[in-house]
Amino acid sequence: MRIQMFGPLAVILLASVLLGCSDNNNDDDSSAVPNLELANNVLVLTDQAIPNFYVQQALNDGESDPAARLNGDIMGRAITIVKLRGKASHVGVDITQSPPEYIAYHVTVPDTRIWIAEYRETRDLDLRTDETGWWTLYVVKDTGVDLAFSFVFEKDGWATTKTNINTINDEDNTDFGIQLIDGDYYHFSMVPFIEAIMRGSGYPNFFFESALVATIGKSWGSLHDDRLPHGDPGAVATISPGPSNYIGPVYFNEDVIPDLAQPDVSVDGGVAWLNLSRGKIYSVSAEKEGVNYPTIRFNVTEADAEYGVTLYIASPPDSVEGDNDSAPGEP
Repeated sequence: MRIQMFGPLAVILLASVLLGCSDNNNDDDSSAVPNLELANNVLVLTDQAIPNFYVQQALNDGESDPAARLNGDIMGRAITIVKLRGKASHVGVDITQSPPEYIAYHVTVPDTRIWIAEYRETRDLDLRTDETGWWTLYVVKDTGVDLAFSFVFEKDGWATTKTNINTINDEDNTDFGIQLIDGDYYHFSMVPFIEAIMRGSGYPNFFFESALVATIGKSWGSLHDDRLPHGDPGAVATISPGPSNYIGPVYFNEDVIPDLAQPDVSVDGGVAWLNLSRGKIYSVSAEKEGVNYPTIRFNVTEADAEYGVTLYIASPPDSVEGDNDSAPGEP
């Protein structure tokens, strides 16, 4: 996804000519400004009137000077343009191999549609990860007003995945990450495996409907950090509202397999809750002596079912990373 740009000098000269021809007594007169079409990865989420021409100018200037986008003053209005960027990581097991093999840590998922659940119209923009598995968005917003974004990822043959709620403030955030579970592994191995272990463990009529997955990790845990494993062993995951709304927690063991016998967070860090009730916001955190953890939230809505969302995943660095900075695998 690329933004069509004018050269900075051309923009300045053209703006000067147009402003010189406009009515100097009317600062809001934009009739002489070209009506540019912004790229589909530029989301205008403000009601303040500002011509696309000046949005594009701020974007162009921001390539070399991000303060031009972030200083909260675009054509005299309290508007900020933040840059969001992230990576879609391919995780799971390649079951097409014999024997099956874990997918390499650095493999990504290109051509995946990404949209924002709180702004469902963004699905129609057909934004996608590029050939490297990365995506970029620019958000035009009112300065000082935080926004809530739950990113949704769709790909044919894969489980539609929704993230936890991310706060979008007046700063760039270019290290988002999401773990997308391999489509074949999800449908033909993971779901049957979970159904089998649950039916043999007191849930004879269990059918998989959804899962909420978080990583309880070290302070440095991130999909952009090669240190593994990044889990914080011994922590106990917490969730609210209460247990009538889900089955779990189910912790992942050190082999990255959901394991009902695992009593708490392993060195992997993964934990899941199954078949959550819709129409609720779930708060997830963790407890461990001497460690402080943030609380993350997931909005599990009725509308998610319409779009086939079955997985809710919070991936580091935007999951439950506490302030424990010990080395990989250490308590």
